[in-house]
Amino acid sequence: MDDFKLIIDGLYEVFYENKKSTDILNKIASKREDISYITRSIYGVIERKLYLDYIISKLSKIKIKKLDKKVLLILEVGIYNIHFLDRKNYAIVNELVNVTKKESNKSKGFVNAILRSFIRDEENLSKINIKNEYEYLSIKYSCPIWIIEYLNLSYDEDFTKKFLLSLNDKRFISIRVNNKKISKDDLKKILIKRGYKVSDSKISKLSLRITNPSKLASTNEFKAGLFTIQSEASIKVCEELNPKERSNILDLCAAPGTKTSLIGELVNNNANIIANDISFNKLSKINENIERLNLKNIEITNFDASEYIAEYKEKFDYVLCDLPCSGLGVMDRKPEIRYNRDMDGVKKLASLQKRILDRAFMYLKKGGILLYSTCTLGMYENLDNYIYLTKKKRLKNIAIDDKPYIEYTPFEDNTDGFFMTKFEKI
Repeated sequence: MDDFKLIIDGLYEVFYENKKSTDILNKIASKREDISYITRSIYGVIERKLYLDYIISKLSKIKIKKLDKKVLLILEVGIYNIHFLDRKNYAIVNELVNVTKKESNKSKGFVNAILRSFIRDEENLSKINIKNEYEYLSIKYSCPIWIIEYLNLSYDEDFTKKFLLSLNDKRFISIRVNNKKISKDDLKKILIKRGYKVSDSKISKLSLRITNPSKLASTNEFKAGLFTIQSEASIKVCEELNPKERSNILDLCAAPGTKTSLIGELVNNNANIIANDISFNKLSKINENIERLNLKNIEITNFDASEYIAEYKEKFDYVLCDLPCSGLGVMDRKPEIRYNRDMDGVKKLASLQKRILDRAFMYLKKGGILLYSTCTLGMYENLDNYIYLTKKKRLKNIAIDDKPYIEYTPFEDNTDGFFMTKFEKI
């Protein structure tokens, strides 16, 4: 019952207090040795919420929106365990009824009836009886309709369906090798000896893929700065920026500092780097990465990147614009994103990105390099901003892998949805 309490409280924080699932699980992990079941249940309910609520709506005379929040979570956890974890027994019902007694005693009979009814008629109740294609896909993949419509608009229906199919796929973790301290082959051998399943990245030269990453950040190799946990597309961004020693470099939206730290490694601590972020609370994370990797010549600043800084005019040889975005490309790792975004928010972010890109352009020296990237999908934040940059007369596009821009997708590249494009000021 203690596990269920942690799961339900964690889900409450995600859905009703806008907390991040990763932060919640990290907090639980600091107190528990094995949280595999808790992790699977929290992520499972988030990934399947719309489908779970659809089933509950068939069984409940009370509308979903009128149900007590904790009671709804208890039902979602119960349906998920019964249907997806194959825990088809009444013992789990009894456990969840006992949890209900502590959260809302008057609802214990209601929860008991709903879960027992589902066990008795699971085959029929689990079917989706909806003819509208978008509504059907939304419930089947627990993805809001606006995202489906937006992806169809930005790409096509085939793309959208492949993306939805890939949403809940299990993915590997990628790490960045610090080749100033160890070769990729030597690190690979060490990690394999420790029992990790390791393979080379198909995207980044500095990256390795780990399919069983449990306790990776607790290894001596991580603590010694031999590698950093970072998505391979994110690593590719810095490889393409390709900063040189004795240059001035600005990372405009740097938190949590993984790209900044890679830039520091690439220039051998021999460049002037400014790592900026608007969020003061995130600056400590940037500093943590810098200190762990023993990096130097990095100044941390805290200003709004959309505001103009006069002293930065034509000062920098490189400006990295890995900008705030909707994050639709990382919904597999951060499944709650699908519930706390909307189309209006995407358009506002696209507008903010353009303002920041305007500032970045002004900060570049002639011959300087600007690299724009996001971890999202969709035309407003990606292709439209590429086109926006091409219209600046003093910017020349530089191909990445013989393309004007790259857009990775989870279903084609088995990595985060990620966009990047590169320009030189002429």
